[in-house]
Amino acid sequence: MGERRRFSRTAGLTILVGLLALSGPVSAAETVRFSMLPTFLKTPDAVSVTGADPGSVLLPRQNDEALDRHRSPGIPGTDTMALAAVPAPAPAGSRPAERSRLDFVLSPGDLDGAIAGNEETEAVEELDGRFFTNPLEEIEKGEEGNYAGLTARIGKFTHYFQNRGRERFEIWLARSGKYSEMMRRILAQYGLPGDLVYLALIESGFSPKAYSVARAAGPWQFIAGTARRYKLRVDWWVDERRDYEKATHAAASYLRDLYGMFDSWPLAAAAYNAGEMRIKKAVARYKTDDYAQLIRHRYLSRETKDYVPKMLAALSIAKEPEQYGFGDVQYEDPLEFDRATVPGGTDLAALDRILGVEAGSLREWNPELRRFCTPPNREEYEIRLPKGFGPVAAERMEEIRSAAKVTFLSHPVRRGETLASLSGKYGTPVSVLHEINGLRGDSLSRVPRVIVPVTGLSEEDSVPGKEISPDQLRLAHMRVDEGYRKGRTVRVRKGDTLSKIARQAGVSVRSLMRANGIQEAGMIRAGSLIRIPRES
Repeated sequence: MGERRRFSRTAGLTILVGLLALSGPVSAAETVRFSMLPTFLKTPDAVSVTGADPGSVLLPRQNDEALDRHRSPGIPGTDTMALAAVPAPAPAGSRPAERSRLDFVLSPGDLDGAIAGNEETEAVEELDGRFFTNPLEEIEKGEEGNYAGLTARIGKFTHYFQNRGRERFEIWLARSGKYSEMMRRILAQYGLPGDLVYLALIESGFSPKAYSVARAAGPWQFIAGTARRYKLRVDWWVDERRDYEKATHAAASYLRDLYGMFDSWPLAAAAYNAGEMRIKKAVARYKTDDYAQLIRHRYLSRETKDYVPKMLAALSIAKEPEQYGFGDVQYEDPLEFDRATVPGGTDLAALDRILGVEAGSLREWNPELRRFCTPPNREEYEIRLPKGFGPVAAERMEEIRSAAKVTFLSHPVRRGETLASLSGKYGTPVSVLHEINGLRGDSLSRVPRVIVPVTGLSEEDSVPGKEISPDQLRLAHMRVDEGYRKGRTVRVRKGDTLSKIARQAGVSVRSLMRANGIQEAGMIRAGSLIRIPRES
């Protein structure tokens, strides 16, 4: 009887398998129906693979060793595993089944998981900006002017900026020359008064690097939540609150919304400081939309009560600096720059070298970039370059793509390895290894794998999941070294001399002349390209 029962069961399974084979691949709807079954009806030893290609199957649950091959061991954020569609043939570039001790390339998605723990322009309505017109005249009118009830506070801050706060205010005024023209153009696109730029002056002194105790950042001092609400990206790679263009667009959108809520620039400005809900509650509580009346009560903070007067004091001085004793301020030149679109994950130090710009200057031009490279989880990224270097970037784009593109390797830590030894082996600065791996100390004794960014790998070798041999690494180093030996080019700007270029590049004038076939030291002209040789 037992033998007959086993035979019947085997025959039934054979028939079932045959029927399934005839019916073709499991449809998406059938997969969904499977996934919706109660847990107790699902087979515990099988895993449903959703989104699979035709030919994908229900996979038996893998053992721990097999699961390990689909994780990134030792990398934060990859403790759980999401199974993807598994076609019958192994995809190109996949790792072999046996546990490997070689490095393998991380995909952008793997990298994000690894660092997780660490249309036509419409006409714009121009909003009423009379509140900011002729501030000195309005102040002199006292209680008869637009600033009635505010003049005493305005006077207090005017006196402060002229005396105790003079040194800092002079820096702010000087910096305004660099940013205010650009910001005014953006504000005008939203129909806003250009004098709103002075909110950025009192918020940050026009500094993209400003960071407050309330964790607000950038020239317009956005907190992260409001920044994201107005489409600014804030993550491990970039903080667009520090991008003086994108942040100004966001601030303009926010200020336009606030003015739409209150129909009053003093209340809109106060809401920019305290938040719109706080000002709405104050208006409802005291049944007045007069800012001068609201600040007489205790409900608003001292900072918010002083916010509009402080801005008006700054605006008054900025519009007529000579009258207030600031006539000798040396204003910075307005921003002028080129743009270039480079691959995501472009190493900034390598880009400095290839373009021939001063080391570290790209970080200054692109203050939103928080790390050593452009965001690798974007296919491309637009960066700002010093004026005149846009054509250089276009000319050297092939080298940028081959020599500055970062590939992120997952490296299995071996006994005796240190951050210093890895830095020497891969040519990656220790500071970058600390940063990308979230390491506080130098010890690797409890770290099974580390992320190692490298440059110079070919496109074929940069396929996610591909293992990288020592020979491939040596070729990558040779590719980068070859570019280094060839030197770089710089575009001559107005006022440049051979001695000045040689001094900035750290080479002799003689070698500069020899590399460029220059017979006389004075024979260079603005706009021409000069090759910088590498001196041994």
